[in-house]
Amino acid sequence: MATSHTLTNQDAVLKDYYTDDKIKEQSYGENPFFAFLKKERGQMAGGRRYVQPVEFGHPGGSSSSYSKAMTNGTESKYEDFLIPRKKQYQRVQVDHELMFASQSQRESFRKALDEFDRGLKGLGEKIGRRAYRTMGGSMGKMNNSSVATTVITLEDKASSFNFHLGQTLTFAAADGSGSERDSGDTTTVTAVDHEGGLITVADTLSTKITAIGLTDFVFQDGDFNQCLAGLEDWLPVTDRSTQLAASFNSVTRSASPDYLGGIYMDGTTMGGLDEVIIKLVGKLGKYGAQTSHIFANPESLSDLELLSNSKMRIVAEINTKIMGEGGEVLVGFSGYRAICGGRSVKIYGDRNCPSNRLYALQLDTFTLWHTGQLVNWLGEAYTGSKLQPSQNEDSAEARLGSYQNIGCSAPGWNGVAKITLAS
Repeated sequence: MATSHTLTNQDAVLKDYYTDDKIKEQSYGENPFFAFLKKERGQMAGGRRYVQPVEFGHPGGSSSSYSKAMTNGTESKYEDFLIPRKKQYQRVQVDHELMFASQSQRESFRKALDEFDRGLKGLGEKIGRRAYRTMGGSMGKMNNSSVATTVITLEDKASSFNFHLGQTLTFAAADGSGSERDSGDTTTVTAVDHEGGLITVADTLSTKITAIGLTDFVFQDGDFNQCLAGLEDWLPVTDRSTQLAASFNSVTRSASPDYLGGIYMDGTTMGGLDEVIIKLVGKLGKYGAQTSHIFANPESLSDLELLSNSKMRIVAEINTKIMGEGGEVLVGFSGYRAICGGRSVKIYGDRNCPSNRLYALQLDTFTLWHTGQLVNWLGEAYTGSKLQPSQNEDSAEARLGSYQNIGCSAPGWNGVAKITLAS
């Protein structure tokens, strides 16, 4: 009796495509901050949430008088950020006939099975993008002159890289608070102009989305107020005083805005990007920070490279590699090493960074907590299979999931500068 070709007897082939290292590489590629970010699954692997303690005050009751010191005695101040896991999912589906018809180079330029690799990369890039943004879930903010149009004009052109053809969008007046416009009604992306920062959708905005505003926030359907806490949460810029006065992971940060909400600097009126970096790193040093990395949008950093009279000494170009447990190179990034604020810091362009932000970080204070693998093949733990037959279609599918959030042990040792939007 002839043996049919099934997912079961092709299992060995499928495993060759999907190793843990492949998952890491797909997730890290072109996402420097996400790649360098420390990742831990231990304490986040079980329980309801991760508790991130932060010290923001030392005992301050010392006195030259013994009796006064006894009376004035105070204690260290701590806050516990209660960090819940946040979820991200990805479904990838491939037609069986297409999969079998594209197994050799003679039959196809690209194997259909590569679609599962692209699904891994897509989910990894999504987490990398969210690491700069907010738990509110916004992918970008509109800056339209009219909503009687099928075109979304983005406030920051760099946000266009959050959008993809076929993506389903919702809208809201605020980033994750209140409610979505028109009870969450949606429209679909039909074209993306990255250089123009223009997103074309299938419907006239004002006709499809009731009460949509000119400056609404835009969301991937299902992400509204459901995403991980990124840098814009830990080191807020937009509506900073409001954000610090509100509860964030069960902590109100206005009592110590710098140590609990990071160091903020308005660099929009400064002479150049070099001046912004020097002053921000110096400001952080005042708080005891040891700045190690600077991240900005590559287009913003190009201004730094063009400065012939830079006040900051760029020592050398650098190539940093992230190594696997077996010593293999997973991914590498090019950047600069510069002397500023009396420190040697590494500077990297990250396409996920909004073009009006520059981050100076002590990177060892940030951790991406997760349960299971960072990217999980849903069902593999109890079925042993990464792929499964689709229930009602002649196709194979993989379902990917990630359960994670970002914590920071010392927000006050990290800083953000608001800079002029890249043109």
